Amino acid sequence: MAENEEIKFLRSLLVVPLTIFVLFLVSSYFLSLPLGVALFFFTPSGLDVSRLYLLKLPVELFMVVDFYVPVTINVGLAFLFLSGVYALCFVGAWMSRESLHNVVRKSFSRPFTKLLNNNLFAMPIITSMLFTAVIAISYFQESHGIPTGPAPEWGNPFETFFIGGALLTLVEEIGFRISTIGVFLIVYLFLVGKKSVESWSAGQALKVAFLIPLYPDKAKKALSVKTVSEFGIRGISLGEWIVVIITSLVFGWAHVGHPWGLGKFTTATLVGLAFGLAYLLYGAQGPILLHWFFNYYWMLLFSEDLALKFYPIVYPISFLILFATLILGVVGCSMFTVLLGVRLYRRRKRDVAPPDVPPSPPTPIIRFCRQCGRVLSEDVKFCPYCGKAFEEERKGET
Repeated sequence: MAENEEIKFLRSLLVVPLTIFVLFLVSSYFLSLPLGVALFFFTPSGLDVSRLYLLKLPVELFMVVDFYVPVTINVGLAFLFLSGVYALCFVGAWMSRESLHNVVRKSFSRPFTKLLNNNLFAMPIITSMLFTAVIAISYFQESHGIPTGPAPEWGNPFETFFIGGALLTLVEEIGFRISTIGVFLIVYLFLVGKKSVESWSAGQALKVAFLIPLYPDKAKKALSVKTVSEFGIRGISLGEWIVVIITSLVFGWAHVGHPWGLGKFTTATLVGLAFGLAYLLYGAQGPILLHWFFNYYWMLLFSEDLALKFYPIVYPISFLILFATLILGVVGCSMFTVLLGVRLYRRRKRDVAPPDVPPSPPTPIIRFCRQCGRVLSEDVKFCPYCGKAFEEERKGET
């Protein structure tokens, strides 16, 4: 009983501050959505940009197919539409697999890994670790002469915020994750789960085909295929790993070029890998929100020309956000490194351990009569052949 109480106490020491940091960052996400709308429609600079028109809409499919649709769209209406899409993604993240409030309510009575059942609870942890890793990698590369370069800009800060923060976030996720990995999964899962599909109607098959690009793990369950939610990393097949790695490498290379340097390839590839895995685990809203964090959220709250300029009250909030993000990132990366090291050590120890060899049978002991030399059984006192009494003799292995 005392041991259980000690485990609960130690868990609370970790879970309580973790939950506080996570909920604070999640609340800042929800704050940033109306803050972005306020900047766009209630400041002179934002209002000027919202009155402009977008004459062509960028579309990206299957990583390499880029084209523009000639269409006239009001920038303000487009921004409202994109804000609505991100709001729906947050609703989906709140309810994914297990609701956020349910995960928080049960956080003290379940293993730590169960906290990651909810996309929105996991999001601050993942983004903080990625943010910290990107800073560390960029610093290391810069110190060795491999520049990362600044983020691109389009006109004034509000145009950059609209294009780079709001628009390209969704465009790139459709191009690199939803269309590429999603279409691969449609073909792959229908081939692997063909026994389940054979008993379905055309309507059921079509419904699952639409479900796969949105929620791959739910579709896997419907097709009786191993899921990530049940089997963890073992629920990701070799084919899925290959397509995620390919999309990550192409995503990294796509970010190399003016004004970014070669160093951007490493960090963008790492981030793309995390986006791809989040897609397999949580569904389409997972990578969209992770991408939104780096493009929309960080630009909005930390650019000197956006929220910090028009709403000075954001300064202390931004400081707390940066502090919480770095703390979560450092602790998360440290724990991940330790756990990975322990796992690799155990696997290596298991691989180099000698195989279990069954014990060899005991060496038989031979007793014999000194007078006639015949072999005797173990329990006799006189030789049954010559009648001689004898002392027990032992001879070595024969």
